[in-house]
Amino acid sequence: LATTNVAEKRAVRALKKRLQDRLYQRKHRAKREQMLHSLEHDVQALQSKIARLYRALHRRKVAAANAEEQRRQQQQFPDGSLQDHAKRVVVQFFHVYQSGYSLSLAGLQERFLRSVLATDVEGVDLRGADAFVQQWRLCDQHFALYILEPQVWKAQDVGHSVMVEVEAMIYLRFHRQTIGMLFPSLKTGQVEPELVLPLVTGTTAVAATYTFVVDRTGHVSSLLVSVQLLETLRRVLGSLENVVQLTDGCRIALGSGTITIA
Repeated sequence: LATTNVAEKRAVRALKKRLQDRLYQRKHRAKREQMLHSLEHDVQALQSKIARLYRALHRRKVAAANAEEQRRQQQQFPDGSLQDHAKRVVVQFFHVYQSGYSLSLAGLQERFLRSVLATDVEGVDLRGADAFVQQWRLCDQHFALYILEPQVWKAQDVGHSVMVEVEAMIYLRFHRQTIGMLFPSLKTGQVEPELVLPLVTGTTAVAATYTFVVDRTGHVSSLLVSVQLLETLRRVLGSLENVVQLTDGCRIALGSGTITIA
């Protein structure tokens, strides 16, 4: 009987222990699930906060952009002073770029260009200030010499804007290493390299017309460039036939001088 009682007590203790273990495990699981739920809630709250911050940041950016645009629109010039301002802008343009692209002054040149051009400025085959900046960088890559020399100026009011037309000469010398990128016919063998020696060793003068339209905000809304590159090449290369062969598939616009390769 004593042995039976001992066995029963042991069984009871074992059962109690199992029950306690199960209870502990349940409590532990419940606590862990509660912590997990709390963490999930914290993560969701954090994600919501991040989303709100991003939305607020976007709103501030939009508001800042709108404020800047409004400031530019409100920067109106009286009719008389607008023409004076337009002339100053054009004079500065030719002063900054008279000696072509300068590596040491590149930052200054690009900042000036962005400061005077409207964000959506239009050209003959370009649009946007970034496109004009990129075009100026390409001039450095493909021309060993690029000098702008204004000669005749004419300014007139056009509605609420001022148009300044400048007859100019551009003095060019192509880079020997990159001229083949502008005229692929040199690489394919359609044209002998000797034909373009005057373009890479001498100075080629090209007549050009720059037309600036400055709006009431004081920014250049249109900058049209017309160059007589076709006539210049005919004169330098000796015949129109040579020009046709050289310019087959060329990547520089003969009417505007725009380079279409990076």
